[in-house]
Amino acid sequence: MAKIKTGPKVKRKGGGVAAKAKKVEGLAGELAGTVSLVVTEYRGLKVTELQELRRRLRPRGIEYHVVKNSLFARAAEQSGKSELRSILSGPTAVAMGNVDEVELAKSLVDEARVLKALKILGALIGGRALSADDVTSLARLPGRPQLQALFVGTLQAPLAQVVGVLTAAQGNLIRVLQARGSQ
Repeated sequence: MAKIKTGPKVKRKGGGVAAKAKKVEGLAGELAGTVSLVVTEYRGLKVTELQELRRRLRPRGIEYHVVKNSLFARAAEQSGKSELRSILSGPTAVAMGNVDEVELAKSLVDEARVLKALKILGALIGGRALSADDVTSLARLPGRPQLQALFVGTLQAPLAQVVGVLTAAQGNLIRVLQARGSQ
């Protein structure tokens, strides 16, 4: 039986191998410059919810990308972050940012509470793959500014006590002399 032509040949939407290679190259560049990222499953979210999520994360310095797993896995291999392969399963989206790791985890855990369909699959922080439970534990930690303030307060308290003790003796002497002088 002969093949019947039904119309003009239609090009695929993907753009072919060259476009995919370009996309992988761009993703690898972003991954190489990123310190931390969180992988989420977005199944069940509406397009408007995804747009709102991106809009809320962007002011915090976090970019949220929906990426095909095979392309993202290739980009991870190219950028030297092959640990990501274990996290990628199902329809995934990646939140990347050069912000504090705790801030990134807190932002996504908070968004997951609001958007019930958003699930955290894992993270890659400091070159180490973390599970979803590890990400929620990380989100419970205080942020970097709070930890720095706590550290400075801890260092400052003993020094302030020493200064108080040293100045108290001088203050007492001055008060005694002033009392003697007013008599």
